[in-house]
Amino acid sequence: MTTETTIADATKTMKAAVLHKIGDPTTAEVLSVDEGLPVPEPLEGQLLVRVGAASINPVDWKLMAGEVPGGKPGSVGCDVAGVVEALGPNTTTSTTDLKVGDEIYADAIATRGSFGEYLLVNASVASKKPSKISMAEAAALPLAGLTALQGLRNQGNLQEGQKVLIFGGSGGVGSLAVQMAKALGASEVYATGSNVEMIKGFGADVVVNYKEENLMDALKGKDFDIVFDTIGGKEHWDIGYAALKPKGGEYLTIVGDGGNMFSLIAKAIGRHLMGKLKGGPFYTFFLTDTRYDGVGADMAKMTELVESGKVKPALDERRFDLTTEGIHDLIKASQSHRAKGKLILQVQKD
Repeated sequence: MTTETTIADATKTMKAAVLHKIGDPTTAEVLSVDEGLPVPEPLEGQLLVRVGAASINPVDWKLMAGEVPGGKPGSVGCDVAGVVEALGPNTTTSTTDLKVGDEIYADAIATRGSFGEYLLVNASVASKKPSKISMAEAAALPLAGLTALQGLRNQGNLQEGQKVLIFGGSGGVGSLAVQMAKALGASEVYATGSNVEMIKGFGADVVVNYKEENLMDALKGKDFDIVFDTIGGKEHWDIGYAALKPKGGEYLTIVGDGGNMFSLIAKAIGRHLMGKLKGGPFYTFFLTDTRYDGVGADMAKMTELVESGKVKPALDERRFDLTTEGIHDLIKASQSHRAKGKLILQVQKD
């Protein structure tokens, strides 16, 4: 449907993190928070969002550092929760009726800029914020939640009664995958991780502590229908292969063995073809798709799972400010891989 056009105030300015060049994003010459920047004006199909909170994903700083292709100077940050400030001309969406003042959450990888006071979001990927959670919790959901949902449902074709193993049950994607696997009908969910009680709190039936048990010995021959790897490395493929049903089992990974993209794709193709020849286990390396036609429906499904109480994001207790030092600390915390839940940039008070 067509919504009433609301134009942003062109005289407004904002502060936001700016990537000046590809490099080490924990240095001021590469990344700093600048003030007096113009607030962007939404085009057709876009929303101007006043940021309440944003979360960081490893892909954010990998883009800034040039570790993955696609990084470029300019605005940074993708996951956002905030308030619709203005709508572009003739903005339409097939998933929800959005208007000025609505609280929304979205993955803005196409437009970027969530590490700032305002950003543009394509209306097709925005969804009304679940009413039961805070801005910070909503900001933690978009990319990690879409990754978990698309992995289990779209790539793994999870069916009720199936048995699932999640490598990395306390991470941003893994913690949501554990909850979503249960919500989507898995009969048993195993997960790996050292924070056993936390992961059990997400709904895992069995948690294997890799610091105390040998994963191969603990998981080999368990006949899982789906193994979802959020950690990566060949050792996890070896363990997953041994743990899956030999016929029809699905190994899903968002990391692969590491290395460059060519190597990742080559190994993925080889293992997938071998699975086809043998009838399994099948191997799929995938990237979250935030641009296909069904992403609005995926966001709506995620909102439904959150509103029902079946899924709740886990947040690290720290909050980071929209300052140069705050953004640098946020990135360092993400790079440490020791966060207990999603790391949050708090732009506005909840």
